[in-house]
Amino acid sequence: MHITVNGRAREIETGQTLRGLILAMELDPSVVVAELNQDIVPGEKFASTSLSHGDRLELLSFVGGG
Repeated sequence: MHITVNGRAREIETGQTLRGLILAMELDPSVVVAELNQDIVPGEKFASTSLSHGDRLELLSFVGGG
C-alpha cells in the first residue's frame, strides 16, 4: 500500500501501525512527533494507529545537543 512520509512516496505492508513504521525507519518512538493527515498523533497511540492507503505522514525527530 502507498503512503507519503515527509513528502516522499513509500510502500508499506497492509496493516502497518504507526509505531511499526517508526521502528522500521530506525527511529526512536520516544523522540518522534507524528502528524497523520494533518492531525498530531500522541506517542501513546502510535501502536494502536493503523496506517491506510493514501495517508500523509510527517515525522519529526528531536535530538539533544549542546
